[in-house]
Amino acid sequence: MDPSTDPIRVLLAADAADATSSVPTATSLERRDDRFAVEPATDRDAATALLSTDRFDCVVVTAAFADGDAIDVLVDGTGAGDAADASDTADGVDGCFGVDAADGRDAIPRLLAIDADRVADPSALAADALAAGVTDVVRCREDELASRLLANRIGNAVAARRAAAEADRQHDRVDRFVSGVSHDLRSPLNVAQGRLDMARDDPGGGHLDVAATAVDRTLELIADLLTLAKQGEKPRELTLVGLRETAEECWTTVATGDATLLVEGDGRVLADPSRLKQLLENLIGNAVAHGGDDVTVTIGVSSPMYTATRAEVFPTGFYVADDGPGIPEAARDRVFEVGYTTASAGTGFGLNIVREVAAAHGWEVSVTESADGGARFEVTGVDVEE
Repeated sequence: MDPSTDPIRVLLAADAADATSSVPTATSLERRDDRFAVEPATDRDAATALLSTDRFDCVVVTAAFADGDAIDVLVDGTGAGDAADASDTADGVDGCFGVDAADGRDAIPRLLAIDADRVADPSALAADALAAGVTDVVRCREDELASRLLANRIGNAVAARRAAAEADRQHDRVDRFVSGVSHDLRSPLNVAQGRLDMARDDPGGGHLDVAATAVDRTLELIADLLTLAKQGEKPRELTLVGLRETAEECWTTVATGDATLLVEGDGRVLADPSRLKQLLENLIGNAVAHGGDDVTVTIGVSSPMYTATRAEVFPTGFYVADDGPGIPEAARDRVFEVGYTTASAGTGFGLNIVREVAAAHGWEVSVTESADGGARFEVTGVDVEE
């Protein structure tokens, strides 16, 4: 999926409909760009309440909103032309209805829309707004041109924020990757080096076999680390992938011994096929490694549960469950950490790769207890077609 097609949720804070204003309406913006879902607010309390829900990617406030106090509304307490307050906002005062603006890349974009024909000095107002920390100022004159201009500026501001957030996420991933390489490769390499030194003095002491095992372990870690490095990148194209077919294919590529696979339902998942396979392979391998060769692994779609009176709303997705010994509640948050493992032959990267694959798709993954007392991994936020 191309990130440029992702929905953009906009809060448009404007006074009640004014037929003479050139500032675009929610309807005209949505017609201009089909990615937009614009929700209007006609007073300050309504705007504050809506934005506190954290549902929006951008907020647009018109110059006349809240009795002309639009800049104050946008930066939450920073008055127009007040240089000291503007400086405070730039240095990290909470802005945009309580959204932390300590890092401009974390705060959602804040745009001021000026009806250029109805403001005495639009240039001065624009300068005050930008000095106060507003992301962008758009001067509107004619309705059709104004909607095109404002839509473009909203799209650009949201794209810039998303790109910065993705860059930060990738930077964090690189840091974790480097940390994993330095920490996890050092131990087996030290073992191999030590045993090779010992083999020079005692050629028949079995030291070369131990060194060879340590080298094999190093190669296994490198393979997992390279996989981990690739999985966090956002997929460019997603397709509907059959969960049953993918699970059965994964079952043939993982050493499962006498374990049993059960697939419930025939749902299709919107995903990158290769990465979905990687995720399922790792969860299957984890179940067999910890549940034993005779474990039963169940894979299926998570569907809403219905009662006699109403439907309980649960996030859509899929799960991988087993009837093994399960995961202690105290350890459930740690199992996704880099290097965490309770298996003597484990690298500690398998479940971290699962989390990275899920995050790259915009999914969430968690672990609970299965109906049989084993582990149940829930992947939610997934588009599923049944």
